[in-house]
Amino acid sequence: MDPVLEVQMLNALEFFHYSSRFREHLFILSLDAELKLENIVTDLRVLNAAQVRCIVITRDKGDLEQNVKLWNSRGYPFRFKSFGFDHIFEQKEVEDLTGQFESGNIPVIGLAGLKQATRVQEKTDQFTINLASYFKVDKVFFLSMSDGLCIDERFVSHLTPHEAGNYLRESDSVNLGQERFEFLIQSNLEYGFEIVLLKGEGGCLFQEIFTHRGKGTLLTNDYPNVIRRGKVSDVMDITLLLKPYISSGAILPVSEDSIAAEVEAYYVYTVNNSVVAIAKLTDHGSAVELAKFCTLPRYQGKGRARELAERMIATAKQANKDYMFALSIEPKMADFFESLGFKECDRAILPDSWQANYDMSRPSKAFQLLIK
Repeated sequence: MDPVLEVQMLNALEFFHYSSRFREHLFILSLDAELKLENIVTDLRVLNAAQVRCIVITRDKGDLEQNVKLWNSRGYPFRFKSFGFDHIFEQKEVEDLTGQFESGNIPVIGLAGLKQATRVQEKTDQFTINLASYFKVDKVFFLSMSDGLCIDERFVSHLTPHEAGNYLRESDSVNLGQERFEFLIQSNLEYGFEIVLLKGEGGCLFQEIFTHRGKGTLLTNDYPNVIRRGKVSDVMDITLLLKPYISSGAILPVSEDSIAAEVEAYYVYTVNNSVVAIAKLTDHGSAVELAKFCTLPRYQGKGRARELAERMIATAKQANKDYMFALSIEPKMADFFESLGFKECDRAILPDSWQANYDMSRPSKAFQLLIK
């Protein structure tokens, strides 16, 4: 197959995978006062085409309804609603909004009437959370001019309420402001929906929702976290997790059919039932190989690869194997294996069954952990 075409097909597969996962789920998108709706109109059209339900909340500076009518004439399915910042919803209004997104339309709520500019953000946040509490919302997106959450000038892509509390106690600066950060943490704890902090520019919603890479900051409760053996229904997630590692050359290519045939050799780390990290344990008689370590970018640096490795080491010990081995061309993975007690070794001592299927011209280093 043409390599370019194969990449295009895998990208399409990734998009359709997430489209299927989020179809008919409800997201609320809240734009900071300085953002304009036109920044994300193409993203909204993609969401609508993927049948992801959403409600948009934005500041109405007097021209929003006119702009919405203009976009509608071009085929956008927006339905304009105007409310004050302190509006208390009646049941009929909630039912009307529900009917709109269930019919495939995107309600655009324009907030108007607040004179104190310094309180616009606070009131918008409160309105957004109050509205989200009326619905069974999966995620609430807060879009701003920032890429996401920065604590002490360091970007944070994923955190739990517990981690967020630690940051509040131990950090000097939060780009959101401490009060706003505390409000979002409490909202996540009280209502349970995930909160995403994202830059309000074209393509960011698409990357955050429809790709493995993600884009902004995700605030979510991580439990239950589960490590288990792979199963056939995980094949697509495993394939997509491997894709960027294979593209970079860090991992040797493996077909979807091969993954399906050996899926029980994979160990998967799930967060809220979503596969976020994987590794493979391959049997070679008296030895086993640790391989295919992959973690979604957002979930890296949290010790999940180590938990997977430790589980597989325990499995090998229970199976009375003589030793484990692993290979890598990446220095950081070499450090990772050595931190687990592996020692660098000559590839020539590894099992014949492994050597028969390995490209020995590959500039990889081998590591061994004696069990017996």
